[in-house]
Amino acid sequence: MPVVVIWGDDKPKCDSEVEKIITQNVSQQWSHLNISKFNGDEFNQVFHALDEVQTPPLGDGSRVILIKNNPIFNNRDDLLQKKFEFHTPNIPNSTFLILQSNQKPDSRIKSTKFLKKLINDNKAKEISYKLPNIWDSDKQIQYVEKMCKDLNIKLDKGTSQAIIESIGLDTARLKNELEKVSLYLFAKQENQNEIILKTDHIKELFNDQQSNIFKVIDFLLKNNINQSLVEINNLLNKGEPPLRLLAALTSQLRMHTIVCLLDNEQDIGKICKLAGITNPKRVFYIRKNVRHCSAKLLINIMIKLLNVELSLKKGNNPYNVFAENLMYLNE
Repeated sequence: MPVVVIWGDDKPKCDSEVEKIITQNVSQQWSHLNISKFNGDEFNQVFHALDEVQTPPLGDGSRVILIKNNPIFNNRDDLLQKKFEFHTPNIPNSTFLILQSNQKPDSRIKSTKFLKKLINDNKAKEISYKLPNIWDSDKQIQYVEKMCKDLNIKLDKGTSQAIIESIGLDTARLKNELEKVSLYLFAKQENQNEIILKTDHIKELFNDQQSNIFKVIDFLLKNNINQSLVEINNLLNKGEPPLRLLAALTSQLRMHTIVCLLDNEQDIGKICKLAGITNPKRVFYIRKNVRHCSAKLLINIMIKLLNVELSLKKGNNPYNVFAENLMYLNE
């Protein structure tokens, strides 16, 4: 299949799938000539890639053209769509066009509809690796349990939840930490045939300073400003870009604010549309979160975040900006 579409926010798995295709099909001796990588954020590179995909491989093996941050199935661009439709049928059988993105293809776009036809004709393949939503605790636990099973690690009761709270669902880090703890327990336990990971091991061996956007939001909803600032500082210390942190906070708090204001609305579909929520089940989760939270507090937080954005874009110190605005949230 000359066209392979890989998407999802589980980046390590997506990258691993790309490397797997390259390893299985491209000759190592000819790899420097038969592997081309392009950045989809630059349209000129996308057009160049679609031109280059017509070229058969040199020497042995296959040829791979990779477009990262692929825009073809998420941007409405007639010129790009026509070029994709024109060139795709002419791709040599020994050439792979890999289109990688963290976003799911938009089914409303013409190029995505064309992709579906290619898939039905066995001329394209779609592969997705998506992390569980952070609010879906059951799916998160299943994800951790599957990874542990793949690593031959058995979990004691409650351990999977402790892992999530400690290090989150960063796939690369999670796998790395589990592999390290597996080696440690293998050397320590008397029963070498079975490795059982317990909650105590998490506290002992894992870095229990995990901080994420949802922890910050939980503390803000409880009006615990000091602890929310601690979590924000933890994220900044870990290298989280301030504007990206702010965008995530604003997006999530906007949803919470709208759901709170529509507390008496029974039409869940209407709430989802206004709040930009794709999964209706999430409305019930958010309603539970804002049950004891006033709309006034949420609106005040949103106003403060606008001030944070203005200050950050002026180049001010992010630690000071968040502290100065959120510390006086109740004023």
